[in-house]
Amino acid sequence: MSLFYLDTSVLLVYTLASGKEPDRYAAVEQLFLHIDSARVTAMTSFYALHELYLFALEHAPDFEIGTAYGKDAMGRILTTKVQVTPLLSRMERKINERLFRKLPDATDIPHAVSAKIWGCQGIIAYDEHFDAITDVLEHVTPEQLVVQIDAHLP
Repeated sequence: MSLFYLDTSVLLVYTLASGKEPDRYAAVEQLFLHIDSARVTAMTSFYALHELYLFALEHAPDFEIGTAYGKDAMGRILTTKVQVTPLLSRMERKINERLFRKLPDATDIPHAVSAKIWGCQGIIAYDEHFDAITDVLEHVTPEQLVVQIDAHLP
């Protein structure tokens, strides 16, 4: 069974942006159904959960509401079968980050390193810049992976 890393862009659609992105939400919801039924194994990291929480804070009218949105979003992820990786050690990051210097956004390096050291086949993301590292990790959108999984269902 394949193991994939879920990027923040997917977690956002599943939790905080479902109403703003209904087409993407349909695919992401189907992906999470596949995860919870063990058709695919997925993990994310504390980096992604932190970014999800920050997004809630930054887009809410005040801190109290942002805190509630962030906690609800993280809770929704944590009640699924998605595994959560710990933060990287300085050594893990230093040894592996060279593989991902091609990423145009340096904040994505911890996600890529986490995916690599935890044995993921690829990263599920809406961020196209992950295409820059397909020599190391596959990059698929939720839609692409759902189509692949559905094609193998009886």
